[in-house]
Amino acid sequence: MEAVFKSLDKRVGRIEQILPTLATKEDLRQLATKDELHGLEERLRTHFDVVTESVRDDIQWIADGLTALSHRVSAR
Repeated sequence: MEAVFKSLDKRVGRIEQILPTLATKEDLRQLATKDELHGLEERLRTHFDVVTESVRDDIQWIADGLTALSHRVSAR
């Protein structure tokens, strides 16, 4: 029986360490709503679309430069 109490005491001790880190109802109320998250998602998609387009433009610019350089080397 003493071993059961020691085991239980250890488990309760671990629970007591975890409890302060758990979110309270008030913490959860302060989180973003679903509508706010959807708005953020839409802004992130737009941002990454712009970034992707910029990277594509940069790659195209490099490819055009490489093509021009290749033609100059071939012409020699």
